Amino acid sequence: MVQQSLIQIRVDRPLKEEVASIFSSLGIDMSTAVRVFFQQCRKVKGIPFALTLADAHPKAIAGKSKGKWSFPKDWEKQDKALDKEIEAGFYADIV
Repeated sequence: MVQQSLIQIRVDRPLKEEVASIFSSLGIDMSTAVRVFFQQCRKVKGIPFALTLADAHPKAIAGKSKGKWSFPKDWEKQDKALDKEIEAGFYADIV
């Protein structure tokens, strides 16, 4: 049997509760979701999605003039495309 390691992280309670609900709807628990994320990281040899300032949450938009993040006008379209891409690959490594 492969040795296991314990990972502990701190996240905001509302975030944890929201994603736990999402995972529950998918029929998985938090630990399984993290393992799936790790498997995808191993598969692509990196983070399995783009990390850019344009990927920040819409509530972070405050305008470039204030030195805050801004987003492309079609961010919702890009976000939906990313969701579909992630969803398509989500079950690929779960066997």
